Parts: sequence; C-alpha cells; structure tokens
Amino acid sequence: MKKIVEMTHDIIRNYTKSKGIAVDFTMGNGYDTLFLAQQDFAKVIAFDIQEESLMRTKALLQKEKQLAKVNLICDGHENLDAYVSAFDVGIFNFGYLPQTDKCVTTKLATSKIAVEKALACLAVHGVLLLVLYPGHEEGKKEADYFLEKAKALPSKQFAICHIALMNKKQAPSILVIERQAKG
Repeated sequence: MKKIVEMTHDIIRNYTKSKGIAVDFTMGNGYDTLFLAQQDFAKVIAFDIQEESLMRTKALLQKEKQLAKVNLICDGHENLDAYVSAFDVGIFNFGYLPQTDKCVTTKLATSKIAVEKALACLAVHGVLLLVLYPGHEEGKKEADYFLEKAKALPSKQFAICHIALMNKKQAPSILVIERQAKG
C-alpha cells in the first residue's frame, strides 16, 4: 500500500491546472511545497510559523531549481487571507515539524480558523487535503474536529472523502474536500 504522502500527491496530480494556484498551508520540511512546484501550477504559496521550516524549504527548492515560482511565507496559516484570495489545490499536514521539538505542533484553535478561511477561498472544482495525525494529543483533537466538521459541510457545495487505514490505531488519514459549487 502507498504511504500517505504518495496518496496525497496522486490526488493532487488529478487537480493540477496550468495557471492555477496551489497552497501548502503547513510547509514543514518543504516536500509538499517542492512537489507542488514541480507540477504545472502557475504559482505556489507555502506557509509556516517556524523560521527553520522556511530555511529548510528554501534550501530544498533552490537545490531543485524550483524557488522562482514559490512564495514562502513565515506566518501562521490562520492568516492566509492576507496572502491568498483564491486557490485550486491546498494541503494541510497537521502535526509537528519532523526531527524537531514535538511540543511545537499545529493547534486546533488556529487550524480551525485556517481551514475555514481555506474553504472560503477554494475554487470550484478545486481540492483541499487535510492530512490528519491522531497519534499525539493535539493531532487527535484536530482529527476528531475536522472529521466531524466535514460531515456538516453542505453536500451541494462539497464532495468529501476520508481515506484511512482501518486496522491501524492512530494511523494518519486524509480528508479530501472538493468544492462542487459556490455557496
């Protein structure tokens, strides 16, 4: 079976639009940012609150000669509306920056705001991926909240799919939200 990151990338490939905009709402080490930059998007925007994340991502993008079409933003994803008015593909990888302090995680309070704003900016026929990591305390809160929130989204506006490994406790999962129509 494919890993979560491979599954998210497969899904994103189906939504790539030339002239489109992609957003990595949780830059981390920059692997999703790089993947988005390598697709046929006109522009990629990536957020993280940690300067270390920004530096790692910038170095990776420079190494792969992909920095030119990416706008790296050192700010919380809950402030996305200051930088983004519309986008076609977005991804959130909730949790913590790998190989760093696991106490520094995304927080439900700001993640709720960010996802709400992202849904408002998501283009018709665009997709928003939420990668949920319930294996730590804050991640469990986020996973529980977003799985319930997704059930309440209007079906005339959004099509939603949840991809999860059923026989592994606390395994990461993917919430796929496609906008069908404006509301």
